Amino acid sequence: MTQKEKDELIKQMKNADRVIKLIDKKGNFRAAIINNTQSAKTAQVNHQLHYAPAAFLAKLLAGASLFSSFLKGEERVQIDIDGNGLISKLFAEALEVGECRGFARYDETKIYDHDNSLTSFLGAGFLRITKILYNRNEPVSGIVELQKGDIATDLAYYFTQSEQVPTAVILDCKLDDDGNILKSGGILVQAMPGATIPEIKEVMKSLEDVSNFTDMIGEYSYQEIAKIVFPFEYDLIASTRVDFFCRCSKENFLSKLVTLNLNEIKDMKDKGDNELVCVYCNKHYYIENDEFDKLIDNIQARLN
Repeated sequence: MTQKEKDELIKQMKNADRVIKLIDKKGNFRAAIINNTQSAKTAQVNHQLHYAPAAFLAKLLAGASLFSSFLKGEERVQIDIDGNGLISKLFAEALEVGECRGFARYDETKIYDHDNSLTSFLGAGFLRITKILYNRNEPVSGIVELQKGDIATDLAYYFTQSEQVPTAVILDCKLDDDGNILKSGGILVQAMPGATIPEIKEVMKSLEDVSNFTDMIGEYSYQEIAKIVFPFEYDLIASTRVDFFCRCSKENFLSKLVTLNLNEIKDMKDKGDNELVCVYCNKHYYIENDEFDKLIDNIQARLN
């Protein structure tokens, strides 16, 4: 490896997204802080997103990664938002190990002429959180109505209402003049059973006083941000790199296609319908003729 390549690798590691998890020394609060700028940028580029859905997705990805930091290993959380506004759907999934992915669906014919504030894009709808955990045979889900459509408020409302856990959430995304993401990040803090009402109010007030969180990103370390934001002493529990990463593959797509009807596969081949697109990361795969033939052979063998 050349010195230039080493310098570039060091630069990438230094600028990599990261989430830290901490707990106050009394054990009354747990919290997480994230800088997910690179993941948000990747999502915007991969999905070629307009500034509004890009900002919403950046915040949702941050929220999912913050929440997943409280899970274990391959456990994961999915946050699904359905609204009746110009952005009809937002989805984010994150694993405790640092992987995240997601997508946005919106009316491309109208959104470029929409000049209202970001909070008006989702409209009325629902937020659903699903956790896939080691000790549960089935996913654990909860759902609430959207309150303000600004993601942070809706997530805090979900935790307080659905899981009965007093929670404060900050999610912030900064864009340049062309609508490209410059910075993205957030904070999540939750009260533990031993927290008193005055302590909870003090912590909630401290987060209410935070404005323009993205201005802190790059200016302060994660630990410095924690000292500025939280009115308590804390212990750092974990620091995990975060990446926009999807486990999709051509092989996974083909393994699902083999379950389709034989005539459907033949029709796809005849029409040249050979493009497969992952909804989560927008990666494109293409089926070759010999792969179509193998699919047809496998389906015929299954039917015999």
